[in-house]
Amino acid sequence: MLRLAFVVLLIIGSFKVFACAKTLKVGTNERNWPPYVVAVNNNLTGVEIDVVNTIFNGSPFCLKFMLLPTSARAFEELKEGRIDIVFAASITPDRQSYAYFSDTYRDEIMRLYKYSDSPDINNLSDIFYRDLTLATGRGSYYGAAFAQFKQNHPAHVIMMPTADKRFAMLSKNRVDYAIEDEVAAQYFLNQHPSIELVTSMAAINKSSIHLMLSKKSINQAELQTINELIKQNKSNIHAIYQLL
Repeated sequence: MLRLAFVVLLIIGSFKVFACAKTLKVGTNERNWPPYVVAVNNNLTGVEIDVVNTIFNGSPFCLKFMLLPTSARAFEELKEGRIDIVFAASITPDRQSYAYFSDTYRDEIMRLYKYSDSPDINNLSDIFYRDLTLATGRGSYYGAAFAQFKQNHPAHVIMMPTADKRFAMLSKNRVDYAIEDEVAAQYFLNQHPSIELVTSMAAINKSSIHLMLSKKSINQAELQTINELIKQNKSNIHAIYQLL
């Protein structure tokens, strides 16, 4: 009986080793970005965390989530291979120089929000001409048109590390406008009645969202495996977002 028990334990132990062939470090700087990411006592919950866990559930990979101070730090850690994955990422040429991008797993729509007494505007140039200010995510990408605006008018763009801080500044009228994902923004609108959507402008940017994978720590075979995991879990991923 003791010998049989030993064999069973050996089999279970071997399965655990096989089931976790590689641990992937997943980095984020967001602590209060509902419904996507919420940190409670440094434990991460939220829809985006659920989706990442769903993608890798039953795979050869285990996940270790890591909180980082800023998105710039997260990208630097990814570039050096000290973390393996950043989620909720848009593709840019600069990022492609040091990271692979998985197949898309959701779409993102970024819209403009304002302090209630700030004027409605028809385009981003009005922010410059009226000498107004706009809060954005540090390191975030909002499309080519916004990148050009930021380059031409840097004094009017206030970069901040997290969504909750941007909306807190906006609610106090310390900035006039902010850009945010429309799903996340709805949660902040419920908290801050002094903030509203700018209805006179179309979306700032619409883009597909991907996992961003370090070229220093992820190889092509692993990238292919991860893309297959996304494909296999499409319906489960869709079901999670449908609950929003």
